[in-house]
Amino acid sequence: MNDHNTPELSSTSIAGGETKDNVPPVTHAPPVALAPKPVVAPRPHLAMSPAFAALGLEPAMLRAIAEIHFQTPSEIQEKMIPIALRGADIIGQARTGTGKTAAFGLPIIQKIDLAHPYQAIVVVPTRELAVQVEAELVRFAKHKPVRLQVVYGGQKVSHDIKLMGRHPHFIVGTPGRLLDLMERRVLPLNNMRFVVCDEVDRMFDIGFRDDIRKILAACTTAHQTIFVSATINDDIERMVARHMTDPQRIFTAKPDESLTNPEAKQYFVGVQPWDKQRALKLLIRAEKPGLAIVFCRTKRSVDKVAHGLEVDGVNAEPIHGDLLQNKRERVMRGFRTGKINVLVATDLASRGIDVHEISHVINYDIPEDPEAYVHRIGRTARMGATGKAFTFVAIGQAQLQTEIEKLTNNLMEEYRIPNFKGSPEPASRLGHTGAPGAPAPAAAPAKPAGPVQVDGYMPTGFANVQPAPASVRPLGGKFPTRRRR
Repeated sequence: MNDHNTPELSSTSIAGGETKDNVPPVTHAPPVALAPKPVVAPRPHLAMSPAFAALGLEPAMLRAIAEIHFQTPSEIQEKMIPIALRGADIIGQARTGTGKTAAFGLPIIQKIDLAHPYQAIVVVPTRELAVQVEAELVRFAKHKPVRLQVVYGGQKVSHDIKLMGRHPHFIVGTPGRLLDLMERRVLPLNNMRFVVCDEVDRMFDIGFRDDIRKILAACTTAHQTIFVSATINDDIERMVARHMTDPQRIFTAKPDESLTNPEAKQYFVGVQPWDKQRALKLLIRAEKPGLAIVFCRTKRSVDKVAHGLEVDGVNAEPIHGDLLQNKRERVMRGFRTGKINVLVATDLASRGIDVHEISHVINYDIPEDPEAYVHRIGRTARMGATGKAFTFVAIGQAQLQTEIEKLTNNLMEEYRIPNFKGSPEPASRLGHTGAPGAPAPAAAPAKPAGPVQVDGYMPTGFANVQPAPASVRPLGGKFPTRRRR
């Protein structure tokens, strides 16, 4: 019984059903409103291309094709892929930019046995092309664990030896480095089941022919051989057929069709050699290209033209075989990302650059080999894009232009650069100094016949240059002789 003077105690329920006196009631804070989670849209289903599926490609290949938005095979892909899947040897010819890498890469990746390394090899003429082909093959093999590796000169051979220790299935490389690795016995070519020569016309040129023959001779196991290029003449075809067994001939260019892409508009510009640099600057200013390649015949011309463009405010860089490999890679990376607008190059780049944004190709020096022209202008208007190609033609070079037009089955249109007017030949090229058009000074008295020492370049070439006689030094002079042992 409670005392009336004592206040009555309250009781509060506690978890578990117990009660405890004098416990204040528990109050609960209102729930905090949380921000709604963002709704992630479901990844759209990638539709497999029925056109590629009809060629016999497996789902892993079809998924990779769908992710890079290939829907309809090109003519060379449609004809080559089924034959390659059957294992036949192939000689393939198609215009540049039509997808020859996919035509041989997709079936080979599909047929590779993952249990065995060193099964496929692709031989290419340039370092840039090696990097490009390997990058394409990596995309095609995204859903199949094929180990791919690229090797080329200009980097430490010890680095490539270490890479060979990973036992790749698929190797892409230049002839010299592949031979080096083979001779060091780290690249067993006798295990190859697939052998590809890309740009085969260049590979069987004088400079590469012996190396290619050594590589093909080292591939002793029964293998499938595929040779492809944009230009294959009769001599090359007879030469490569000796290294194949009953090859299937797939030529997509008809006799009455142009070897060049019709989406690349081709022009010639009449300009003399001493006006080329000025004409190039005005042409770039008039056309305003997004990305452009300027082709020169020599490395010295490449450096000179690139420097002249930089002086004129154009974001240009040179690339040729004398550059260190890290410099070449840095230049190509800048060109692909748009940091460099104009690439000045020798023909080494005409077979190793696949940048879809190239809008203009300019032949600063007209190529002496018509087939080189096909590969040069193939850098633009790739895979359905459009582009322009300009060729500088001087007096006396009309025959070269005619040979190019006969090979490509296409007539170039004349283009006149706005605000450009040709100038007279400089006096320095005429063999005298003075104002243009001024008469030459009187001829010097005739000199005695015989070899003379000449300094500098003469209009007709180098004269009969005779080196200055060296001072005669007795045998027992400053440095003692030593018998060779």
